[in-house]
Amino acid sequence: MAISFYEKGELTSGFHGWRVVATIRGKRYQKYFSLKRPNNRITQELWYQYQETRAKYYEARYMARSAALQYLDFIGKDHPSTLPCRGVGFQGITLGIGSGKSAAQETCYFSVNKRGTANKFYIDERASLSQAWEHAVKHWGEVFNIRPKDIAKKLEQVPSPDQFKSLRKQLNNHEGCDYQASVLHHVYAEQRSQLEKHKAKATTRGTLNEDDLLAMYANLERQVSEFRN
Repeated sequence: MAISFYEKGELTSGFHGWRVVATIRGKRYQKYFSLKRPNNRITQELWYQYQETRAKYYEARYMARSAALQYLDFIGKDHPSTLPCRGVGFQGITLGIGSGKSAAQETCYFSVNKRGTANKFYIDERASLSQAWEHAVKHWGEVFNIRPKDIAKKLEQVPSPDQFKSLRKQLNNHEGCDYQASVLHHVYAEQRSQLEKHKAKATTRGTLNEDDLLAMYANLERQVSEFRN
């Protein structure tokens, strides 16, 4: 955004007054506010103030529109520089695999990429996929000043475990890494638990409905299966 003032005689075109220029999403916008009065009944001082006010208004309007579109782009699509298989559909959070201060072993994580203060939220025995996502999104909303209603929407959009599976494949096949399949263990933990509960419910023909009972039954089934093997 830019606002410029041209004195009389400064431009060969004869224009004198304000010029407001803005580039929004690659499209250029500009408006001119001439100090040439439409008639002599309007004083020069009044016309000057009027055109100056209009120029500042349009500059502010362009700035507000640009800021609004930048915000919508931020929460609505991945950044153009996002590396393959890292994106989550909006900016500020990416997927990752590795270790760090909070994880002694290699594991999957969500990274909130605030410049200078990036934070990783690991998916491990202490935090499931959905829990790590919740922590990451809430932190993302705080550090990037995201509206509460937009945070609420993102909380519901938990990435699929298969996205981490694709990331592992990308890293191993194209980026020189050698992550074992075990790195995905905790990412699929919730999915495995749900499958076990559904299996338990089907096996008991619906006689157990409480999640805790179903989980207990599924655990017993798994222990019996391991004992037999």
